[in-house]
Amino acid sequence: MIRAARPEDAELLGALALRSKAHWGYSPEFLEACRAELSISPAYVAQHPTFVLSPGDEPLGFYTLEALSSTDVELSHLFVEPAEIGRGLGRALLSHAREEARRRGYRVLVIQSDPNAARFYEACGARRVGERRSASIPGRLLPLFELDLSR
Repeated sequence: MIRAARPEDAELLGALALRSKAHWGYSPEFLEACRAELSISPAYVAQHPTFVLSPGDEPLGFYTLEALSSTDVELSHLFVEPAEIGRGLGRALLSHAREEARRRGYRVLVIQSDPNAARFYEACGARRVGERRSASIPGRLLPLFELDLSR
């Protein structure tokens, strides 16, 4: 079940994001450098559409949307509990995000990907359009994708 996040979910979502990022084998130093970028606050949840995949009390994954313009919206977070990676939850969340963005009138979903997740987004039909500098790690470039929401 995918539901709208509540501000009181924020701490659990931030912790899930860090666990999910750690799945890729990043060092503790790298993860610490990413901590602020991956943190989710109650105010953030209140300001940005945030959705949680949660069949029970604990979230197994989530995503957020951030408006870039009247036509473009960014998938600013999409994280899945590490033990659940590879079981279709990420695909379910991305599908929900596409529909939610479409419902809100956006035409393009922009995705800044972790390099380890790039193949996932390509397999889901996203088109690589370039790179973006990491906000957390100087000199690191991240794959940038777009999904056309008109299809």
